[in-house]
Amino acid sequence: MNTEDFLLKSIQCSTLDELTDLVAAYLDQPLILTDQSGRIISNSHTTLIQIPSDWLTPAANVSLYRHGQLEFIRNIINPLALNTWYLFTSHTKRHPVVHDKVQLAIRAINSFIDRYALNPNQSEVNSLFSQLLTQPAQTDTTLLQPLLGDKMVCVTATPEAGATNQTAFIQQLRDLIAPMPLAEDHQRLTFLLNADDLSQLQPQLKQLGTFFHHYFFISEAYGDVSKTAEFRNICEQAAQIAQRLGTLTVVNATQKYNIYVILSQVDNASLLKNTMCSQLLFLKKYDRQHHGELFKTLFEFLENDCKISVTADQLHLHRNSLTKRLQKIQDLIEINFDDPDKTFGLRLSYRLFNFLQL
Repeated sequence: MNTEDFLLKSIQCSTLDELTDLVAAYLDQPLILTDQSGRIISNSHTTLIQIPSDWLTPAANVSLYRHGQLEFIRNIINPLALNTWYLFTSHTKRHPVVHDKVQLAIRAINSFIDRYALNPNQSEVNSLFSQLLTQPAQTDTTLLQPLLGDKMVCVTATPEAGATNQTAFIQQLRDLIAPMPLAEDHQRLTFLLNADDLSQLQPQLKQLGTFFHHYFFISEAYGDVSKTAEFRNICEQAAQIAQRLGTLTVVNATQKYNIYVILSQVDNASLLKNTMCSQLLFLKKYDRQHHGELFKTLFEFLENDCKISVTADQLHLHRNSLTKRLQKIQDLIEINFDDPDKTFGLRLSYRLFNFLQL
């Protein structure tokens, strides 16, 4: 088969197996197309059904691999792709592989892969992700689906004031989360992580953020990638609220700030203030007059689900000392810690107090 016929027919191929057969005919050699895990994607004129693991070692200097009477030469299809694919072409002394023809065959395969978005590279994924954040309704997310699990989280990364070496930070972050998509908007970064990987990556994010003076906000898990722009918006609102409240840390979960995001949508500050439990204002006033810490003690006790031991440890108090404080609180204001509506109302009131900065 001459080159012109090969190129014309390669454009007409509609399946990868069809193209593989065409390439095998053009090279007049058996061949195998495989991914980096050893899975055979397509093959032609060969009975090999399993790629030996040593054939796929990225650092291997050997270019020839023997199988029975055949020798195979390994070529990388596209080194920039998220999942490295290899083309193994047979080679014998009587029928040596013609290098130029192999390179042309690789270009034809890459063209087919690009046409059907079979194995995108990181740049393509990041570009599509950027489009998704600005035009979610117009973005086809098919290209992202192979990267995503059942649940994902949206993460924003923002430099602190005076942070330097942004370029190095971005490069290390890309290396950490690859092949997941990342988009850059000025100095703000947005990226996706699979929810199952979050616990493993959080310590590394904290280390990276501490070193480069950046902070992260992590959304709650969700399953529809087309909703990412909405979760990114929640991350941004949570970051603004955390800065206002003075509670910003290196790694932050938006769940902690969800109620504040909701409150920020309420324009009636008077309504919010009247909704708040007035007993907290009484405790705050009592603490000012008596140099006490009852207001903080009650907050920590409620946040720890009314658990004495946990709260005592957090406040560095003896259990008996905490019990005495709680009794003093109950003497001052009427509280039933066994009433979930009452404790919920108090916890919400604390957030209203913080939000209104009273």
